[in-house]
Amino acid sequence: MKKAILLLSAIGLFHTSQAQYRPEVGVELAAASLSSLGGTVGGALRFGMGEAYGEHNEGVAFGAIIRYQYLWNTNNFTGMGTSGAMYGAGAYYHYRFMEWFFVGAEMEYIRNPFVFPASPNQPVRKWTLAAFVGGGASKDFDWVRINLGVQYDIADALRDPLRPSPFRNQYFIRLSNPAQPGAGGQYLPIIYRLTFFFPIG
Repeated sequence: MKKAILLLSAIGLFHTSQAQYRPEVGVELAAASLSSLGGTVGGALRFGMGEAYGEHNEGVAFGAIIRYQYLWNTNNFTGMGTSGAMYGAGAYYHYRFMEWFFVGAEMEYIRNPFVFPASPNQPVRKWTLAAFVGGGASKDFDWVRINLGVQYDIADALRDPLRPSPFRNQYFIRLSNPAQPGAGGQYLPIIYRLTFFFPIG
């Protein structure tokens, strides 16, 4: 994880020497699956640098992520529920183009409150890697830039099912099984994110 964050930082430093940047602070809001069954509230702060658009209407942005989210779920049959907080840090690298779009990669190292050992003798590994790739819409309104996109968690797609991603309760695309129309299918490791970037200075 440290090597991945250093790699993203090195790429960002290279671009900084080649272009004009301005600092920015991002506020990401997370409120997914809010219902009687549970949900999550919170989000992340992003501290980074955004490249000023040139004549080709394109640029890059990169920086650090600090996350805190509170999660809970309730069993309506038993009336019992669980709750916990996920938190951690990471880095992001975005490429913004054509005034309206962006693609990028993000990595976060998150403490997952809902990880349990496969056996009594196995240690509990609470810290989990999340590695996203994706893109979406990105529009600058001078005083704020709004990013709305979808991201695919590569790390969770390859991970042992006994060590699920803490972002799983935010997945919203579910596969259906034609052989069992009434049965719930597996969720794809895809989330959506809404972030507001405010320029500083």
